[in-house]
Amino acid sequence: MDDKKRNQVLSVLFLGVLMGALDIAIVGPAMPAIRSSFGITERLGSWIFGMYILFNLIGTPIMAKLSDLSGRRWIYMLDIALFALGSMITALSTPPNYWLLLLGRGLQGLGAGGIFPVASAVIGDTFPPEKRGSALGIIGAVFGIAFLVGPLLGSLVLKLGGWNWLFFINLPIAVVILIMAWRLLPDTRPAVVQGFDTPGMLVLTGMLALLAYAINQLDTTAIWPSLQQNGAFLLAAVILLVLLVLIESRSSNPVLPPQLFNRRQLTLT
Repeated sequence: MDDKKRNQVLSVLFLGVLMGALDIAIVGPAMPAIRSSFGITERLGSWIFGMYILFNLIGTPIMAKLSDLSGRRWIYMLDIALFALGSMITALSTPPNYWLLLLGRGLQGLGAGGIFPVASAVIGDTFPPEKRGSALGIIGAVFGIAFLVGPLLGSLVLKLGGWNWLFFINLPIAVVILIMAWRLLPDTRPAVVQGFDTPGMLVLTGMLALLAYAINQLDTTAIWPSLQQNGAFLLAAVILLVLLVLIESRSSNPVLPPQLFNRRQLTLT
């Protein structure tokens, strides 16, 4: 692959990661309007962020593993499509259907969770070693750009229209990225397809969901009482973590390979 082709691939990856990252920062200015529209409390409104982050965490290992099994281009496009579907559902949510908005945010997070790791994997597959660092640096810098530009862009969109337009604007961008990805991303597939670690993924999903719920319910002004109220969820998350370690140590194709945690870099961090 020549430099021109690699730059085109990098532009597709850059746009996808930027779209996903912007949706974290752009929602901040709209939070008061969304809470007022649905008539919800600040604690309940925090799930607009919480649902996105939770499914982002879940989507990262799922989509990364699927890209190893099914090829980078198809999973990258799946991530973009899921993000677009979630954006449409969120934008079309109307009071009192707050659950529908959270469903849309969950789908957005699931798609966004796979965009960055799959983009990084594409760079690892297609860029020579001496150019991978700069390419990954460009992709990583997207998050800084998103958190700088996102609140300003969100405020501008709110002045021109309702909060729904913060999510409608993702749709044409997603279509452009899908077309570019279809045309430009290499369709690489593994020579040998191994089975998917379904038990490990289900336990990992449950553990993250319980942990996210328990943390979201903590009250910083009354830590001990809130810990007592949510201790069962935290305990269940710990039990699932132990179960996950057992499952992954016996799986032929684990989602989280146990040897990953034996690496010196992770030990030091």
